[in-house]
Amino acid sequence: MTFRGHLGRIAAPLALVGLLSSCGGVAVATPTTTTTTTATPAPTPTLTPTPTTTHKAKATTLAATAAAGSSGLTAIARRQYSAEIHGGAAFAALHRVARDQTLLRTLRSGSVSATRAYVQRTYPAVWYHWHVARMRILQGSRVVVETGVPFAVAPVQMTLRGAGGHALGTLQVSIQDVIGFVRLIHRHYPVDVVVHGQSGQVRSSLPAATQVKLPSAGTVTIVGRPYRVSSFRQTAWGNEPVTVSILRRA
Repeated sequence: MTFRGHLGRIAAPLALVGLLSSCGGVAVATPTTTTTTTATPAPTPTLTPTPTTTHKAKATTLAATAAAGSSGLTAIARRQYSAEIHGGAAFAALHRVARDQTLLRTLRSGSVSATRAYVQRTYPAVWYHWHVARMRILQGSRVVVETGVPFAVAPVQMTLRGAGGHALGTLQVSIQDVIGFVRLIHRHYPVDVVVHGQSGQVRSSLPAATQVKLPSAGTVTIVGRPYRVSSFRQTAWGNEPVTVSILRRA
């Protein structure tokens, strides 16, 4: 499953990601006076949005980027994956869900069943369309509720607090599923992408590549065609290590 709205939203910035980055700082409104939320600092700096360009300028930039070679395209993919986790769009979605007053009321009530019922009802109707690929609410180590697509990039998180600073729980939100990331890179750049999760989950723009043992770097032949391969490590939902392989026709 992929998020067409999300692809449209970041397609223009991605065209210049080799120069700056893709998903960028999004202004986030502060919570209401009845509740406060504290965001967990991102481990890497928030990326800066790229100005909108004309179709001609985008085509020129894409051609220049393609000429940079496999290492340049791999660097672009690495930055894009990081932006899905640490960029402004991720924090905007996180804060948007956190401002839901009904959600906060159900948490304050202490009723797990009421919280779960509200999330399960609201997610497909509202939060999915806000590009929330997967979300979870924890109280300590207990999962109060979790919903969304099965293989998503790592989330951002924040502590939900009630009046007086009382902690209501920890909200985690991911704005991108792995197949969405794969299709995004494949659509805009002359490469195929394979993502292997430690759990055995695999997503790829080239199905035949999932049947081949890929080197971390080097050349591999897939259905009679040679590809140059480079890769990097990242993290998916639940802190699952993943290997992202970028394949370019040799």
